[in-house]
Amino acid sequence: MLKITVHESVVVAASPEAVWDYTQDWRRRREWDGSVSEVLELVEAPRRHVKARFAGGMVFDVEYKLNDRPRMTSLAMVNGTSSWVTGGGGSWRYEARGDGTEWVQTNTLVLADRFPMRLLRPLLAVSLGWSTRRAMRKAARKIERAARG
Repeated sequence: MLKITVHESVVVAASPEAVWDYTQDWRRRREWDGSVSEVLELVEAPRRHVKARFAGGMVFDVEYKLNDRPRMTSLAMVNGTSSWVTGGGGSWRYEARGDGTEWVQTNTLVLADRFPMRLLRPLLAVSLGWSTRRAMRKAARKIERAARG
């Protein structure tokens, strides 16, 4: 099993509740996260579950393991349609820092253990880090703009 894990953080000039509410709203996810192309299903109770289409056409069930507003979420990506990316998951933390929030993401992709994926793994790791940073910065700008009114 091949894994890629990235850790990224950004400080957002808004409360942990505002950052959590925006970033955990899957109906708004495509506004800032380029890896999500479509939300196919969203179930809030009894346990949060999302079926989403991601970049490249992959579809995964996103099963929340922890949904602790406004402190932390963790999830697993399961039942995927890709033969190259077989799963993944991650956790997001929201911690008050002065007048803002430090939002920390840890994201993991599980790749099929095949020769082409072993070769592509370093490039995919850079790409995942870059896309995570880009999405977080875009979300931060949108949240800060809304907080200013």
